[in-house]
Amino acid sequence: MNCEPFFELVDEILGDRLVRPRRTETGGQCVVDFFHPLTAARLGDDSLVTAFNRSGVVWAPPARRLGIQLRIPEEREDAVAAVLRESPFAVERTDHRGASAPDGEMVMLVHYSVRATDVNDQDLQATLSTVAAALDVAD
Repeated sequence: MNCEPFFELVDEILGDRLVRPRRTETGGQCVVDFFHPLTAARLGDDSLVTAFNRSGVVWAPPARRLGIQLRIPEEREDAVAAVLRESPFAVERTDHRGASAPDGEMVMLVHYSVRATDVNDQDLQATLSTVAAALDVAD
């Protein structure tokens, strides 16, 4: 399995919007995990608390399966959700959890997910473009 074309596509579309991205190839999947900029701005990006609040994109090339998980501060949920509705695939609000910010305040994070199979190249690019727009939502 060669993940390099997927990683290059992620770099091309998401670019420097990702905070502390990591690339992994595992179990027939290509994974890019990162912090959403709003999450990093509110919680930081270098503690154990924030390590559990990474977002990510998973691509399984042989099966053409796509998975996306975005974790964002609840206070910007409406703006991010509005952007995510433009995705070619259904986007679900799947979870929420509290996390302690460096200033001691509890921040509620909401999780949005995409799960799709038989994804063609055009829909993959369109979905990554939707993620890019969600990453551009500012405070």
